[in-house]
Amino acid sequence: MIRIADEQRVLKLPVALLRSTARAVMRGERLAGDVSLAFVDNRRIREINRRFLGHDFATDVISFPLGGAAELVISTEYARAEARSRGIAVEEELRRYVVHGLLHLAGYDDHAPAARRKMWARQESYVASTTGRPSRGRSRAP
Repeated sequence: MIRIADEQRVLKLPVALLRSTARAVMRGERLAGDVSLAFVDNRRIREINRRFLGHDFATDVISFPLGGAAELVISTEYARAEARSRGIAVEEELRRYVVHGLLHLAGYDDHAPAARRKMWARQESYVASTTGRPSRGRSRAP
């Protein structure tokens, strides 16, 4: 089951699109169990990043494996700013964050350059396949 929690007031979420994106990645990566997608603002994701990872800054997405379930916390405010700076739709950037977070849960890592290239290629493949058109690509790490 894919649960979506809208805890932000930045934008109206494309819930069906986000759910179908998550479903496609889960199926493709053979991820089982429940996933919660919590959409928050920059203030809230910064608090979570500081509390759980020791990083005192806002970020795009944080993944939490929770036994047979998982949670992604995604900043819509971060996505909106990034989408504007790249000239793309915020919906595309939100899908990218859903894909990115789920790929981390599937075991992908983006710390080393070779692993990052592999993960990002997979990520952009999912972003493109969930829209039916090529992704505009990612210029920097989520």
